Parts: sequence; C-alpha cells; structure tokens
Amino acid sequence: MKVKPIAAGLALALLGLSAIGCSGSSGSSAEPSKSPNAAKPGEAQAGKQLSTEPVTIRVNNWNTAFQQAEFDKYFAEPLRKKYPFITLEYLDQQKATSNTLDNLITAGNTPDIVFTDYPNLAGLLDYDFPEDLNRYVADFAVDLKKIDPIVIEGAKMIGSKGELFALPIYSDRMMWFYNKDLFNKFGVPYPTDDMTWDDAIAAFKRLSRMENGVQYSSFRMINLPMTGSQWGVPLIDPKTGKASFQTDGWKKSLDLMQQIAAIPGNTKLTNEDFYQKETLASLMQSFNIMVNLLEGVEQKGYKINWDVASLPQSKEKPGIAGANKPLYFMVSKSSKHKEQAFAAISHLMSSEEVQTALSQNGKMPVLLGDGISKQFGTKLDILKGRNVAAVYKHQMSPLPFSNRFNRLALVELITAGNEALGGTVDANTSLRNAEEKANKAIDAKLK
Repeated sequence: MKVKPIAAGLALALLGLSAIGCSGSSGSSAEPSKSPNAAKPGEAQAGKQLSTEPVTIRVNNWNTAFQQAEFDKYFAEPLRKKYPFITLEYLDQQKATSNTLDNLITAGNTPDIVFTDYPNLAGLLDYDFPEDLNRYVADFAVDLKKIDPIVIEGAKMIGSKGELFALPIYSDRMMWFYNKDLFNKFGVPYPTDDMTWDDAIAAFKRLSRMENGVQYSSFRMINLPMTGSQWGVPLIDPKTGKASFQTDGWKKSLDLMQQIAAIPGNTKLTNEDFYQKETLASLMQSFNIMVNLLEGVEQKGYKINWDVASLPQSKEKPGIAGANKPLYFMVSKSSKHKEQAFAAISHLMSSEEVQTALSQNGKMPVLLGDGISKQFGTKLDILKGRNVAAVYKHQMSPLPFSNRFNRLALVELITAGNEALGGTVDANTSLRNAEEKANKAIDAKLK
C-alpha cells in the first residue's frame, strides 16, 4: 500500500478538534459467549453465508477520543454474541505509538478496520485505505433504509463514484454544558434549549468577571472549524474540490468567536477550568466526550453541579443547534478478512440489541426507531436529573461536503481562527491567507 505520511504538526493540531486525553483498561480474554443469540455455523445477517473459520479482526482508532473499555463493551463483546468465531482486537495507540495508523501501515501491519468520526473520515482516503462496501451490502442483504439517512449520506459523500467507504455505528452532537453553581452565584438564569447566540452573549457578559482576585469566565469554544460545523459550513467547495474559507459562513463563524473572545476572561481556557477550578461557567463540547470526561473526573473526587442544554441558534438558521459527529467504521482494502470485517461492522450498525445498548449509554443510535432513541442515556447514573432531552430537541446541522483534503484545510482554518482571535491578523486576511495555504498544500498533493 502506498503511504502518504501525515506531518507530526498536523496530527498535533487536530487533537484540539476531537480528542481529550483518555486511557482505558485492557480487553477481556474470556472465552466467546455461548449466548443463544450467537450465530449458527455459517450464518450471516442475511444473504451470503459467512465462513466460520476463527479469525481475529484488528481494529484501529484514528483521531478520536476512545477507550479500550468502551471498545470492549460496545463492540467486541456484543459481536462475540453474534459471531463467536470473530474476535475484534483493539490496537490501542494510547498504550503504544506503534499502534498509530501511520506506524502500522509503515510496518506492513495495516489493520483490518479503522474507525473515526466524520470530520476525519475523508482523510483516510489519503492512505488509499478503505474498501468500497457496496458489494458487501448487496451480498449480505444489509438494509440501509433502516439506518439514519443523514449519516449514510455522509459515508457516501466522500466517494466520487458512488462508493460506500464506511458504515456508521453511532452519532454524537455538540452541546452546551454549564456549571449551575456559577450561574447561581452571579444571578444569571440557566441556559435554555431555545436561546439564540445573541441571548447567550448577553448572559456571557454577566458571567465573566473578576471577583476577590479570581477571574471567572463565561464560555469556552473549541476552534473555528468546530464553530462553523454547527451550521454545516464546509471547508471544501464541492464544485472545485479546493479549500474555501472566504464565505459568509466562515466569516460569521469567526465573528461569533471574536465576540465571545472579546468578553474578559474568555480566552486560553481548558476543560480543567470547568470541572476542576470551577472558574469557567460553560463550554461547547460533544455530548459523549464530555459525559465520559465528567464520569472520569467524578471518580477522582470532582463533584461539579452541571447540566446541559442545546447550543444556541443563529437567527438566520432557527431550529438548528449543534453539529452531528457520527462515528464510522471502514474496512481495509488490504484485509485478508474483508467479509468477516464487513459482517462485524454491519451487525454493530443494524442490530437492535447493539444499538439499544449504545443509546442507553448516551450514544445516539443510527438504527431508526423511536423505541431505541427513547432509551437514550437511561443506563448512565451521571445523567439522572439532567436535561438529556436537549440532545434530541433540535435538528442537527447537515454534514458538510468533505474530501481527502479536508484535514489539510482543517489545520489551516484552525490557525486562521487563532491568529484572528490573537489580534495578529484581521479576520478577512486570516481567512484569505489560510485558504491560500490550504490550496497550495492541496495542489502539492495533486502533483
């Protein structure tokens, strides 16, 4: 396989987009389950028969915040119940740098499956990694009509000739987390699910203040790409295939960030300011990542009085609040077990039992059905008494167009946002310069 290494600086810059430091326990080595739900010899979901020869499918996580314990609970163990002859092995890069995708490919150990979220999905095309799954969908008679059409369309969007390079497993969305004690302290009403950004900024101005030598801050955003993602603003122009940052969408997104950053105390913030120092009143973060983080810090003794609301809406796009971040699985072109790898991921996607368990544990299911989505979060003690209904309150933004140059554009746009917020360059110049740099990098790839 031809390898196109990604520069170290690129990987580091992307950490702020989707990763919060995670660690997990190693997987179980228990014998495969003999559950009555286990597949009979040769049984697949439907259609083509699957070999029952025992196989190990090696799985890698690419640029997402994920833990070994989660992988075992939601993927490996449920799959054993269906296919006792298929073992999912998690190549945990938190434990060894040799398990990063670049290093695995370079060493000739390309994993059978890689999973990542939508903002990173198209970047895997740069490795010439994914297998087109259309043939397997037909062979195994997988009914994609039962799956959320928005996330299926996202998987198709990165192909240029109708390919289906990935299957979705669950979704996540950006939300507004807040510290109730700080809102109480300064007499500011709690966020509601129907606020506009103008409403929110008015509240931010009341929450950010210096008191008894302590700087209290009102709101932390992540970066410019994540700000624009809540309205589905694309980094890549679908007509040209090149970076496009000098648009109304990116200009408005950067203007919003500048308004928030201009409020005293709203720069150079971290998650720790929210849950440890308790000097940050609220922040924007994906639901699943933040809930996992808060579960972890509560186990360490931090007991923050928090709740969650929908992100504010723009007056131009009412009813849309928060970006959709589906998690996708891809099968490697070079895998020796393509059929088993496909059977594994299609089962995780379309099994009512698997999807219900994901929903109960705060991961938005991709399998359609009110009976599944209504169980969202019911198994998590940390969500009891919280405004969990906010997750489904409003429509999510459409998934923006993406191609294999998305990650190159992403890094330049992050830099543009940081420069504009830092005051080193004005907004229009920062966006223009970033677009030029991204397209220069894209042109170099095309040569």
